[in-house]
Amino acid sequence: MNAPSNQAFSLVQADESRPVDLALHHEVSQFYFREARLLNKRQPRQWLESLVDADIHYWLPVVEDRFAKDQRPPPSPDEPAIYNDDYKDLDKRIARLETGLVWMEDPPSRLRYLVSNIEAYHTAQPELIATFCNVHVYRNRRQREESNHFYGREDVLRRGADGRLRLLRRKIVLDQRVVLDKNLYFFL
Repeated sequence: MNAPSNQAFSLVQADESRPVDLALHHEVSQFYFREARLLNKRQPRQWLESLVDADIHYWLPVVEDRFAKDQRPPPSPDEPAIYNDDYKDLDKRIARLETGLVWMEDPPSRLRYLVSNIEAYHTAQPELIATFCNVHVYRNRRQREESNHFYGREDVLRRGADGRLRLLRRKIVLDQRVVLDKNLYFFL
């Protein structure tokens, strides 16, 4: 995969002493609400093309339960992950869904994304905004298939030349140690 190295991912740090103002926080919140609406409506192509930066790093690391005395560093993008995608990887996943041949999504799942606890902070780079939020995705398929995913996101948004915010980095922190769902063929 073409994901950036751990060093590139960690270069953008939230300055928690500098939260964004109310107008910018509203813009960030509206970004997340629009993202949730597009994903609820199963419009991943529009999500990718309108809200995702061409330099995206979309990362769901494998996190292991450790004893308190275990001081090994947290996972990095250079290690195995559930998702460690760039724009081309996301585009390929969406193109595969668009074929109609993904049997795990035929008939398609019904999804509901709920985004909360949105925090947004300035960074050392003025065009970048570091954000944190919590997400609940409810997924229902067929008569009895149900799943709930609760997770946190650590994102970096970048203001593009067109003035719009786009998703540049996403780290997904699932609260489950083992994913009990049959598949993760949707975007977190």
